[in-house]
Amino acid sequence: MKPLLSNAWKQKYYPFIICFSGLIILVVINGLTSTTISVFDRVLLDEFKWTRSELKLRDSIPNATAFLLIFFSGMLIDQFRVKRLLLAGSLILTVALSLYSMIHSKAEAYFLHFLFGLAYTLSGSVSAIILVSSWFKQYKGLALGITLAGTSLGSFVFPNIIQSWLACYGWRETFLHLAIFPALLFIYILLVVKSSPQEMQISAFEGRTQSKNTVSAEPLLQGMSFQEASRTATFWLICICGFLTFYGLLGVVSNLFLHITDLGYSKQDATFALTLYFGVAFAGKLLITSTSDYFNTYHVFTSCCILMTISVFGFASLNPQLVYWSTAGMALSWGGIYSLYNVLTIKTFGLKSAGKISGTINMFESAGAFLGPIVTGYIFDKTHSYQNAFLIIAGIMAFASLLSLLFSKNK
Repeated sequence: MKPLLSNAWKQKYYPFIICFSGLIILVVINGLTSTTISVFDRVLLDEFKWTRSELKLRDSIPNATAFLLIFFSGMLIDQFRVKRLLLAGSLILTVALSLYSMIHSKAEAYFLHFLFGLAYTLSGSVSAIILVSSWFKQYKGLALGITLAGTSLGSFVFPNIIQSWLACYGWRETFLHLAIFPALLFIYILLVVKSSPQEMQISAFEGRTQSKNTVSAEPLLQGMSFQEASRTATFWLICICGFLTFYGLLGVVSNLFLHITDLGYSKQDATFALTLYFGVAFAGKLLITSTSDYFNTYHVFTSCCILMTISVFGFASLNPQLVYWSTAGMALSWGGIYSLYNVLTIKTFGLKSAGKISGTINMFESAGAFLGPIVTGYIFDKTHSYQNAFLIIAGIMAFASLLSLLFSKNK
């Protein structure tokens, strides 16, 4: 019986189906485990009379879960292939959203947010990056840029959906409706997604140089082992830069709304600045990451670090006229940095132990993301100004820029 899809068709088009799949996975997983859930904050406070600190403790649980388990999920990816983790994560998120409609206590909410963190750990950014990377030899930067744009797209799409459903159905039924998305994602992954091109007897996408008659070596078996990577200077340089840049980004962005209103802008203007930030960051993830296919990835990364440094200095100047310029510059640079971490990690170390390698780097990033907002807020409480806190972050980003210059030298 003649196969439904020819090998030539699969060779030419299936890598892009996988790229689209990575985008959809991150839209659903990131979109429903991140800040989107904060849209429910007001109705949950009204329903249960929790304090703000009790409510916000719930929001920190997924990040803590990811920090503790991301390395082990990387080990599982290297051991069992990424499709199984994607299926497990989407199933866990389906169950968690369904159960959310039945909660009656803080403890139940906290447990479900632990499941959110587990779902993200299994089927979030690290898994999607490794999945898509294994399907591309050329245009890897473009493919990962499209995929990682899903992390911003989900945060843009779901809040509007949730707001309209809350008005029509109430919060409990809205959670049940949201569970449909990861359930459909589970079916899609089961039927469409393959962990690597070798499962379909084809090779990774190579553009115009693609051979029609040969299957290249398994991409997931190429590259350094975790032990080999951890003995290189570049691995630890990337880990340290990950900690520093995530500290700087979250330190600024988590306090950006308050900083802008402190400078005399209205709440509407501050909201516009945040909208500008996420819109430009979305474009940065796609556009800057694509340039890594044509320019030296390490140099592009350093350029983004320098741009972020300049942007933070703009905030630290306390000049109201620089607010929007600094916001746009920071968003553009961060969109590139976030995506390029993944591109340069794959290009430097390969896919052989990408789960453990990316998981370790992600642990450093998570630690920085945890400390940035807390320390920045603490410095404000002591000085009654964000200037010193932002000057420290600008110095940290300048140091990260210098460290990034050593990436390619120690490759």
